[in-house]
Amino acid sequence: NRKQKIFNLAKAEERRVAGEMGRVQRSLNAEISRLQELESYRQNYTEQFNSGGTISASRWQDYQNFLERIDKAVDGQKKQIMNGRETRDVHRRRWMLEKQKLDSLERVVDRFRRAEAQETDRQSQKDIDELSTTKRLTRLRSLD
Repeated sequence: NRKQKIFNLAKAEERRVAGEMGRVQRSLNAEISRLQELESYRQNYTEQFNSGGTISASRWQDYQNFLERIDKAVDGQKKQIMNGRETRDVHRRRWMLEKQKLDSLERVVDRFRRAEAQETDRQSQKDIDELSTTKRLTRLRSLD
């Protein structure tokens, strides 16, 4: 059935787009995990440094340089996450459109199936009525 083939193609496309959205979401989740690791690492490093007592000027400078690099990495990771969210939202909107198309097509296909079933029922009833009429006429003719 041609309508069913079209529906199956639309369903495959919707699944493909949903899969893409899932991959993008998993990538975003990984980026969020990396950010959490960086922030946790920064916090742990700061706590360890602050519990060390007195420090030299060079060690203080190293500490500041290191924090600056971590802060840049955190900022970069936040930008990655922001971009990832935008990409995910684009994929989500695309998937929602594909899902709406699929749902609409499914309703159309169902309507056609019901119409075809009704037509088949009507034709069957017509055939039964004609057969019954033919049998009656044959009986009546045999009585004459």
